[in-house]
Amino acid sequence: MKRSYSLVLFFLLLFWCLGIFSEWLIKIDEHFVFALPFLQKTYSLVCHQEKNKLLFFDGVGTLACARCTGIYLGLLVSSLLVLFKLPKIKFRINILLAAALPMIIDVLLGSLKIYTYSKLLAFSTGLFLGSIGFFYLYAGLNNLILELKR
Repeated sequence: MKRSYSLVLFFLLLFWCLGIFSEWLIKIDEHFVFALPFLQKTYSLVCHQEKNKLLFFDGVGTLACARCTGIYLGLLVSSLLVLFKLPKIKFRINILLAAALPMIIDVLLGSLKIYTYSKLLAFSTGLFLGSIGFFYLYAGLNNLILELKR
């Protein structure tokens, strides 16, 4: 994929992640307050936004739960790394499944009430899956671009 496409993808993910923290940004500069209802609705389409699962700092929460925030930040971090060097690893589906396994186990154990929900664990498993999952997204977009050029 061309570097310019990678840069566009990085900035799209950056703006998406900034949106997750928009309530925090409003505390810094109130000019963003007009966009809050739109952003809340937008993020509600991709996340359940349960209050007890949001990340809070200084009384202000994220617009996505800890796990979703981790996934999106993982995508962002990997997109930044790709700008410098794309790993030469051949990503097979079993690697993606292995990356999803900790999150699946966390969700199952939490749902079965075997242990209490942990925002840190949810964020960490999301971050791990997002970081690995980006390379599959990247490969898929790259294949799509190559196919469209034919």
